[in-house]
Amino acid sequence: MDIQRFEFQQPMWGGVNVLRVGDTLVDTGHVRSADAVREALADPNRLGGVERVLLTHPHTDHVGGSQTIAELADLPHVAIEDVPSIVRDYRNYLAEARADMTRLGAGLGVVESMWDTYFPLDDYHGDRIEFERVLDDGETLRVGGYELETLSTPGHSAQHAAFWHEPSGTCLSGDLVSTNGHFMYAPLYCDIGDYKRSLRRVRDLEPDRLVPMHGPTMTAPHARIDDCLEKVEQTEEQLLAWLGEREEFFAREFATEALGADGSAVGFLTMVVHEYAVHLEERGKCSVAVTGDGIEVSR
Repeated sequence: MDIQRFEFQQPMWGGVNVLRVGDTLVDTGHVRSADAVREALADPNRLGGVERVLLTHPHTDHVGGSQTIAELADLPHVAIEDVPSIVRDYRNYLAEARADMTRLGAGLGVVESMWDTYFPLDDYHGDRIEFERVLDDGETLRVGGYELETLSTPGHSAQHAAFWHEPSGTCLSGDLVSTNGHFMYAPLYCDIGDYKRSLRRVRDLEPDRLVPMHGPTMTAPHARIDDCLEKVEQTEEQLLAWLGEREEFFAREFATEALGADGSAVGFLTMVVHEYAVHLEERGKCSVAVTGDGIEVSR
């Protein structure tokens, strides 16, 4: 399967990929990457001449070009169910995400304006984006001459899809498998339980390569996915050990003392810890409360 990968810089978190498969773009970069993506669209040897957009999920670093570049907004789009409603009301989606992250950042001095760089509340093109097709799990889609199977792979986001090309053993894995093997927090719709199930589903396909939306192609996919699952288990065990040693604690304490977070990573990892704690709460292992003092985890 012939895939061209183009990496564009985004604020704070390094690069994000835009893939070209024949006449189709897979994702369109961050809203702050628009100028670089626009330049690539003018180059026939890069992104010029594309005719369709396929979205893996509706996060701002994956649908940003569609929201900010009229030429992309006017192309027919394809995505799984529930992506269109987010994309068409994008400013409101970002406002909800910012409010939720501010809530989870209690006790860390987080204020909503801190999200202006990465989640800007600008005017977006969502109302002009048309979806020529909304995919269900298991449906096939022809992309650049290849038949791809749609895999609903929630976890990083409830509205997340991977795309599977069985003849070449290639999986376009979106943000399911991170470059460092750790769960990637995202606001509003991430879920650790779904993440584990999606990882196992992709692993069971026995792919030969994963093509993620951050970083280069991943070889040895089975080992990569096993590493992700092992890190989930290790983090859960650490949290349960902390619960065994103390009646209650703040998620930020676990992030700094157990996970070694410092500086700007403290807020992000505190939100990661929140998702793990919620997952354990769903299994009856702990209780979670978000107060003005922070995220409290207790027995």
